[in-house]
Amino acid sequence: MESIPTRDQVTSWNPTPLKDIAANAGKIGDEISLASAYVHKALHDDLHWSGAARTAAEDRADREQREMRAVANAYYDLESAAEKLFQAIEYSVDQIKQIVKLHEVEPVFIGNDQAWTVHNMENEDEAVNLSGSLVSYATTIAEADAFWKPKIQQAIDEIRRMAPIVNGVGIESSGSGLSPARAAAVEYANQWALGRNPDYADLGEADCTNFVSQCLRAGGFQDEGDGGVPKMHRDDNARWYYDDDRTGVDKSYTWGGAPNLHDYLLRDNPKDGTPSGSEAQVGSITTTTAPVDPLALSRAGLKPGDIVQYELNDGANAGTINHTAIYVGQKPVTMPNGETVMADVVDYHSKENKQVPWSLQQGSDESFPLTYHMIKVDYPGD
Repeated sequence: MESIPTRDQVTSWNPTPLKDIAANAGKIGDEISLASAYVHKALHDDLHWSGAARTAAEDRADREQREMRAVANAYYDLESAAEKLFQAIEYSVDQIKQIVKLHEVEPVFIGNDQAWTVHNMENEDEAVNLSGSLVSYATTIAEADAFWKPKIQQAIDEIRRMAPIVNGVGIESSGSGLSPARAAAVEYANQWALGRNPDYADLGEADCTNFVSQCLRAGGFQDEGDGGVPKMHRDDNARWYYDDDRTGVDKSYTWGGAPNLHDYLLRDNPKDGTPSGSEAQVGSITTTTAPVDPLALSRAGLKPGDIVQYELNDGANAGTINHTAIYVGQKPVTMPNGETVMADVVDYHSKENKQVPWSLQQGSDESFPLTYHMIKVDYPGD
């Protein structure tokens, strides 16, 4: 006999939560769809601007609308599967409960077995027919469960994969599994990714490493050696500091310079409490459309709070390490081929970007080919 639920299982079931799950999932899907449409309309139709800035904003709005629609569709799938399972089993569960309540009067009882055997009933034919009815209802429940439960799980898995996620503030499981130091660095990164903290100097189009150094300091790292005589030691790659106590700002080259920070992090015998790390992987990406593993950072062992540095093919110092970003977690993104996937994402400055694919393929063709350096940072508490 096909495996079917038993008396005790069915009489303990309440299908109503399936209906509640379906209703809530539908509401969430509707809210995401409405938010997506509102943002998309605002950027395309309601803002009166032109030129490259408008094109870039509209392209980003299109990508994010696709991503949000994919998340909404996953919630709609959950709504549909939960509602269908509720409809398929509600009647059978209710009938079994009524039969048990009506007929299970001493000395009659229904066995807790898959045959649903009715015991001690005077009319044996009636007992057999009653058992047959109970088995039929239980079979309906089992078949519906076998069909719809995997679809519910598939929808839940898709939501987990697609919904803004993993180990970053504003992404799934905020700070989950991270040391307090890493979580603080990621929180700072997401707070200031799209703006400039007035407590620090704004370095304009060269702000990327300044921003990441701020994140490291927010993560609890101590400055190493101030300038002493103002600006006298700022080119010392064994120092890392930002000092605005004196007239003007005195900061080390390691604080604001991408290649200098790279050398500082990888130095020998780092002082306790100061930033240090190791290079996990170096590689290259040829074009904005080249196939790239969207989860390469996490597969290489990086955690949110770690750093990616780049040798971009354009801008100042092209072909050397000239850009720095901080890894903040994972979220669904639309890749150059139009596929929406879960990807490791980064925050960075110079051109402010928040939670964008680590490969930077949403950016300018002129930056490619590029070389990347994945750096694991040794945070306090790791």
